[in-house]
Amino acid sequence: MKKTAGFYLSALSAVLALVCIFLYGSVLFTSAYVRPLLIADVVVSALVLALVGMNKTVPFGNVLPLVGAVLCMGAVALSIAPMVNTVVFAFMGMNPMSNAQGFLTFAGVGLSAWLLAVIASFAGIVKKAA
Repeated sequence: MKKTAGFYLSALSAVLALVCIFLYGSVLFTSAYVRPLLIADVVVSALVLALVGMNKTVPFGNVLPLVGAVLCMGAVALSIAPMVNTVVFAFMGMNPMSNAQGFLTFAGVGLSAWLLAVIASFAGIVKKAA
């Protein structure tokens, strides 16, 4: 099996999701579901990448980056509700921007991980050798 660009994009997405787990510690108001979703994303991605890296066949291997994208977007979406007032008040000047800075960094990295996972899901992670 030959690895495609989607394989490397999926790996980068998993690394960014791992970074998000640590960045979520700097968010002022948190949700209990965000970290487990990100951990599940990293575990699924790492498992698939490890199996593909060892040239094992993975059933539905090209669909699994989409599962990671759904998990990552779920984590980012669930993180918005606890922080929406803080972010809006920071943009209005009623709160210091430092209150929203951790969340905005987390959300930016999380959305980047999601976008890479979506692109990887369309690119595919393995190509059959002819």
